[in-house]
Amino acid sequence: MIDRLPPDLLRSFVAVAQTGSFTRAAERVHLSQSTVSQHIQRLEDLVGKALFERDTRTVRLTRDGESLQNYAVRILDLMTEAMEHLRAPALSGHVRLGLSEDFACAASADLTAALASFVRRNPEVEVTIAIGMSGDLFRQLDEGRHDIVFAKRLQGSRRGSVVRSEPLMWCVGSQTSGLESSDVVPLALHPEPSVTRLRVLEALEAAGRPYRIVLSSGSLAALKGAVMAGLGVSAFARCVMPEGLVRVSGTLPELGVLEFVLDTPKVVSKSVAALKDTLAAAAREL
Repeated sequence: MIDRLPPDLLRSFVAVAQTGSFTRAAERVHLSQSTVSQHIQRLEDLVGKALFERDTRTVRLTRDGESLQNYAVRILDLMTEAMEHLRAPALSGHVRLGLSEDFACAASADLTAALASFVRRNPEVEVTIAIGMSGDLFRQLDEGRHDIVFAKRLQGSRRGSVVRSEPLMWCVGSQTSGLESSDVVPLALHPEPSVTRLRVLEALEAAGRPYRIVLSSGSLAALKGAVMAGLGVSAFARCVMPEGLVRVSGTLPELGVLEFVLDTPKVVSKSVAALKDTLAAAAREL
């Protein structure tokens, strides 16, 4: 009966799984190839399963190997996180976080989990969150009202560091019929200085496409309700598209890519830097 999975065996296993080679795996974990081979054999003996299919040229994971890889990566990541936490100096102070409204709402489960984990690990850090539109948040950051801003920027902007890029897509309610190419486009958008609003209007004007704004609201719930009711179309990045909306393509101009960024002042506290790293990791997992 298996009661433990030794970390040294898991490290060798993950290295072979990710490199597809015992030689490259040995270089990665700084062991001899024979030691790595012994680790894999011991691990296969422990679990009672073949983890790799081998021939003279290739090394491939078996189905059981693929299952174990998922667990092994998580186990090793947790061990690293635990050691970093225990070795790191205690964090304290106040961190003021600004989140773009649609990102905070549509991705709330992932961000909430990341923030909750950060607070549990750092009970002496007070985190306050302000939700708004990206343009306002960047301006407020420059005014010293936030320590971190997690928001959207258009491709080509120099604000912040990019943690995720997503196509900006036209969206309608799932029961809404499509638009003809000659139709005036009814729009439900955030008010200025919304990054998405600016991109939508620029794209329509460049394409010579007539439009009218039927709803302008800072509330994501209001925009979603209007689009679901068939009052207009809106646009969202793929990872923050509200549930119940669907993509429209073909008759409307392309909207390009939105970049989600983390922006801070040039000089930040250790607590701000730590929360920034936590949010960056969460964004990559969305």
